[in-house]
Amino acid sequence: MDDKLKEIMDHYELDVQRVFRVRGAYVFDTDKGFRILREFRLSDQKAEMAQKVKQHLVDCGYENVDTYEKNKEGLWITENGMGTRYVLKRWFQGEDCDLKQSEHIERITSNLAKLHLLLKNVTEEPLVFQADTYEETIIRHNRELRRVRAYMREKKQRNEFELMFLSMFPEFYQEADKAEGMLDMVDCKKLYEKMEQEQAICHGNYNYHNIILLKNGEATSDFERVHMQLQCMDLYDILRKIMEKNSWNMAVFDRAMEGYEKYRPLSKEERKVLLIRMAVPEKFWKIANYYYNSKKTWMSAKNIEKLQNLQHQKQQRLQFLQKLPGALGI
Repeated sequence: MDDKLKEIMDHYELDVQRVFRVRGAYVFDTDKGFRILREFRLSDQKAEMAQKVKQHLVDCGYENVDTYEKNKEGLWITENGMGTRYVLKRWFQGEDCDLKQSEHIERITSNLAKLHLLLKNVTEEPLVFQADTYEETIIRHNRELRRVRAYMREKKQRNEFELMFLSMFPEFYQEADKAEGMLDMVDCKKLYEKMEQEQAICHGNYNYHNIILLKNGEATSDFERVHMQLQCMDLYDILRKIMEKNSWNMAVFDRAMEGYEKYRPLSKEERKVLLIRMAVPEKFWKIANYYYNSKKTWMSAKNIEKLQNLQHQKQQRLQFLQKLPGALGI
């Protein structure tokens, strides 16, 4: 173990047998089991909330979560001499998720449903809803798309990425505008009132990197972005990624939904929200947002490739969206 790691690990009552590097972190095999060390750039309040959620899950019988390890000072967060902050968390050895395997897809959506059933009334003090509603998010994203287009149009010289983006903008913005026009389908206020009554919260970052497939179940990690929100937003996030990885194959969508609804059937209104969110060209907005908030004088070939892939999947996605109302029973 190098000196930088030793400086941090000396704050913990653990006997380390070996250490190995993983994506953006270090895993330690210790006398108390596996632990993972990650740099922590969020607030103390985020750590406290994440730990409350994880402990709540453990108390409810869902034990495979990355609870924090307290250091010798009784703190969740440990600073090194340079002021860099770290957390040490329980870790698991298992299989990574593969979103091209139908069995894996069903397992991770079933796991999400099980989490959602437990992620209610986590704290004694009532939580206050502070995030955007899905309606506000869609309206804001469409406004941001128009702003990016206006910025590019004003440029006297445009690079390859900007020219490609502007050529694709009309058809993708038409989709975005159509999705915004669908917002009246749902009584948004009623849904959010129900959410607050149930004190329901989302994982906030539920993706295949944060699920480990074990022999006897699943482990879920990275709860630092938990917040009060419609729980179908978690489902939307993972469904969109699953569909992107599987060329918008409706059979894959059906398997994913079957996994989730085996444990937590969606209401008719939640299904409508899923329909509206899936109609949004989210990937196009993400690419635009990354461009607008980065150095615009140079764009990597990777971003051009992302636009090309988006255009390549466009027809498959539109065919999927045509079938989606029937698949959701709307």
